[in-house]
Amino acid sequence: MIFTRQCIAIWAFLIQLVLLVPSSLQAVQVSGRLRELSRSLADNGSNEAYRNLEKYAATVSGSERNHALYALGMARYAARKYPEAEELLAKILNDTGTLNGHVAYYHASCIVRAEEFDRALGHLEKFIKEHPESRFLSAATRLRAESLLRLQKLEQARALLMSKQGPLEEPVRLYLAARVEHVSGNLQKAASLYREAYYNYPNSDQADASEVQLDLLRKSMGEYYPKAPAKWRLVRAGLLYKSGTYDKASAEYSRALSAGLAGIDRERALVGRGASDYYDRNTSRAYASLRSLKIQDAELDAERLYLVFSLLRRQGLIRPMVATVEKLSDLYPNSRWYEKALHAVGNHYLLKDNRKEYIRWFSRLVKVFPKGENAAYAHWKLCWRAWLDETGQRQELLTGHILTFPWADTTPDAFYWLGRLFEKQSKFSEAHGIYLAITEYYPHYYTALMARKRLSLSAIRRTKPVNDLGSISKALVEPRKLAGIPDATTQSYLERGQLLAALSLVKDAIAVLQRIDYHKGDAHFAGLELSRLHVSQDEYYKALRTMKQYLYGYLRFPVGSLDREYWEHLFPLGWKDILHSRSERHGLDPNLIAGLIRQESEYNPSAKSRAGALGLMQIMPRTGRTLFQRLGISGFSNWKLTQPDVSLRLGTFHFKEVLQEFDGQLEYALASYNAGVHRVSEWLKQGPFEDIAEFVESIPFSETRGYVKSVIRNQWIYTELYGN
Repeated sequence: MIFTRQCIAIWAFLIQLVLLVPSSLQAVQVSGRLRELSRSLADNGSNEAYRNLEKYAATVSGSERNHALYALGMARYAARKYPEAEELLAKILNDTGTLNGHVAYYHASCIVRAEEFDRALGHLEKFIKEHPESRFLSAATRLRAESLLRLQKLEQARALLMSKQGPLEEPVRLYLAARVEHVSGNLQKAASLYREAYYNYPNSDQADASEVQLDLLRKSMGEYYPKAPAKWRLVRAGLLYKSGTYDKASAEYSRALSAGLAGIDRERALVGRGASDYYDRNTSRAYASLRSLKIQDAELDAERLYLVFSLLRRQGLIRPMVATVEKLSDLYPNSRWYEKALHAVGNHYLLKDNRKEYIRWFSRLVKVFPKGENAAYAHWKLCWRAWLDETGQRQELLTGHILTFPWADTTPDAFYWLGRLFEKQSKFSEAHGIYLAITEYYPHYYTALMARKRLSLSAIRRTKPVNDLGSISKALVEPRKLAGIPDATTQSYLERGQLLAALSLVKDAIAVLQRIDYHKGDAHFAGLELSRLHVSQDEYYKALRTMKQYLYGYLRFPVGSLDREYWEHLFPLGWKDILHSRSERHGLDPNLIAGLIRQESEYNPSAKSRAGALGLMQIMPRTGRTLFQRLGISGFSNWKLTQPDVSLRLGTFHFKEVLQEFDGQLEYALASYNAGVHRVSEWLKQGPFEDIAEFVESIPFSETRGYVKSVIRNQWIYTELYGN
């Protein structure tokens, strides 16, 4: 492939994005005055704000009047003044254009909530018939079922609920169907339906409500209360386990075993309970139950052995840990649990810097599972060890990584270090071509920043980039393609969402826009609208997360390829004045601190890590207490660490000291801020490293390595966006 030709093609595509992706879709037709009055009502809900909007509605006509009345009606609905809300919404039924479905649903809902169930039925049935694609269809069907139930129209309710083809979510349908049977006196059937909701949907609200009803039935039915099949408990335990509720899963597995499971179901429960205890950090209990189990099913026994291996590793029992891996190899050589164990034992020795052993284990993983989920990671570790050891296999390994794992996160790194190898071999034209390709295809990766620095070297500048690098060029996949304009479906959602947002009905606007599938090529339009709404609420972290989701792959686009507003949501600058003043007080680049906050907390002031770090700059409470004392601040509390000014005050002071600890070397300081000073000191002993990029790539903690790269990349993008 000729790089020049592909670069031209990519730039043509990116220029097309600049031309086709607008900064804002055409604004909905709502006057500035109506926006102002709606915002005032939404912000304080006062009688004065309501009267002001009411007076305005009386002076206008057409869509402006209808939208004003809708805002008034929704204000009354939010205040639970349902008769007043119904009266307002009734004035604009079928007369609000894009919001007709919203008006019809909330009008019917007002009648239900006013407990006029008989009258509500007609409105609900009409809504369901006329708005079959509405996002309110499930809610309207639920209101209809509940109304029938309250009216004792049990046959009609039963017919509605026993059809599984309707729009109701299954746990809702099951619970309401159980209520119908309960009221009808069919207690056995009611218990069965409550149980379906309880056991099959344990994380739903209906599971908790069903548990309450089942307790009542157990007392009232006595010996006639039906006994639940043990397998149901197994299903519930498995669902709790998948959701990460390990303590509840372990208890449910124990109940399932006590209920008399047999055969493979009993084995599933035994292994599941052990796994739940392992992930719930109940190490002793998990090890005691798993180590001596006799499991007949091959896959379950492989999982059991992997868990035993993991427990031994956690306890530092290395010889039996390795013996367990070998047992997995002998008994289940093709199992995914064996691959996971190879990956874990390789990492164990990597963290210990036992080079001989981690090379051996990662080599084994790549050989046995060349297409496994951990193969790319293991192969990259082999590449990197070969690079540091300067073996003759470096070029072969780096090229092989690019060709075998073109989709992997490590492929841009392989390209960069192959370029560095070409430099060492005085193949400056080849290195030049590779560095240019990295900056074109991976413009916002850490390796692109490193490649730009290499391109500035005189030895590279003096050469012409090579035009053809052969087969490895196939690994340079073009960036994701975005639609220049939204399709008709997306456009309709955007217009409705914008209109609701203009009336300050933010939650409804978000619900509408979230109906757009973020995988679609035009989903970035929805992401932008959603992000705007979050920013309007000062929820920068939600805006950032939304834009990451709807504009996934954004690191492949140069800044100039998309409207600036997209980047401002992806790289927000919340609490700008405080951030700048606190950073500059300690001689720190505000763009660096902005990039650090983006990585630490995504600008969520209430963020809390798994380790317990709090706030924008993720300060541990113990560190925070010490910093309070050193800075002469009184009244420490964990809550204060979630206050932006406090977090920035402590965090910038702390980071300045960490930076000074390492004589201003940013990469060392970032690694220390993430993983601790003592770890960085140990990692530096694993050198010497030729340059700082070698140190960064050698960081053994994947989280810390990614953190350092990301913060430096963030700083660079913040500087590109906001200047110095």
